[in-house]
Amino acid sequence: MRREGLLRDLKALHHGRGIRRPKVRSWVGPDLMEVLDASAGRTDAELRSSLAQLLTRHSQDLPRDLRHLFQFGLALRSDLPMLEARLELAAKSLDRSVRVVRRRLRDAEAMVADSLLRCRPEAPGWWDAQGWQWLAVGGSLVLRTDAVLTLDQEVLALTAQPALTAPPAFVHEMFTIPGLADDEEPVFEAASGVTVVQVERTSRTGWRVGMELPAGLTEGETVPASLRVRVPRASALQPYLAFAPVRETPSLSVEVDFGDTMSWWVLDGVLPSDLGPAGTMAMPVDTATGVGLVRVAFDRPRVGLAYGIAWRPTS
Repeated sequence: MRREGLLRDLKALHHGRGIRRPKVRSWVGPDLMEVLDASAGRTDAELRSSLAQLLTRHSQDLPRDLRHLFQFGLALRSDLPMLEARLELAAKSLDRSVRVVRRRLRDAEAMVADSLLRCRPEAPGWWDAQGWQWLAVGGSLVLRTDAVLTLDQEVLALTAQPALTAPPAFVHEMFTIPGLADDEEPVFEAASGVTVVQVERTSRTGWRVGMELPAGLTEGETVPASLRVRVPRASALQPYLAFAPVRETPSLSVEVDFGDTMSWWVLDGVLPSDLGPAGTMAMPVDTATGVGLVRVAFDRPRVGLAYGIAWRPTS
């Protein structure tokens, strides 16, 4: 089961009469069918009921408008026979355009897919859901001509990891730095608690960093881990530092040292798709003016939403 497959299968659910269509096995995709774990003997009505319960449960923690929209798309909230008609009805109830609602539906599908994946620890991925989890996340960014980000995280071992018998435990982090040229590279340094074992440029703007956790962890042991990222040009960054958790974490803090006066505002649970490129994000009316160091903290940030600090880009 892969995220790409789940996204494809969830998008296909909205066609026509949504989950009210007959012959469920003919239109539920293979990745979503794997989540359902449907045996051959289950009737069409039983499959439809299980699918409705599964998707209702995994959309329950979405922001209210996305939950409302996702369930409209599935035809859980409306029996209109065509998706376009259901989207028009949802757009009217949410006071949004159909174009915006259709884009938001993709956001809702992505968040439901991530929720489904988190409940399948045996599925292949970049993390071992049985081995460890984050207890807290903190990011500190110093902006000068260059930029230095220090990412501090506390890792909790959920199971014992004997040094001689257990395979190495790895952590992967994804970074997006849109403004670096093809011949420019950030530097990733392990400050404490982890060892950097691989840095991969996955696209022109993206990097994936693989880190190894210490061997010999006991169950319940915590390990402070710190990674430092040096970006050669601060102007290569988007004008925000934000984190969008993919797993539950009890706390998150973000700190930016502007080194000078800067207009800034807090990103408190926004959709990652709303974090546009420099110059496209709408700056709210209630911005603050900060000199030097600005720090904000968030308790129990919601999975799939973004939290951090944004600022007015300098010309």
